Amino acid sequence: MAEGAGDRRGWHVDKGIPIAVIITVIVLAVGGMRHLGKQDERLSNVELNIEHLKQSRLADQMRAEKKYDDLKTDLRVIGAKIDRLNENLTRRD
Repeated sequence: MAEGAGDRRGWHVDKGIPIAVIITVIVLAVGGMRHLGKQDERLSNVELNIEHLKQSRLADQMRAEKKYDDLKTDLRVIGAKIDRLNENLTRRD
């Protein structure tokens, strides 16, 4: 047993923390924070793109509604002209 107690080649628990572990943890933390920063930037870009698409969609919808209203007006005018032509043709007969 005395031989096993002095043997440090196997698994053991130590109270000290190696400097390599501290550096690794710091590097991982900094890398993780940079990654989160990039994700936040990407999310902001996506939000801006969505807002731009919403505005474009609203503008397109307004144009479509205006064209629709113009078409309705034109159809009413055409209908009125056809009615007048029918009246004129029926009067002649």
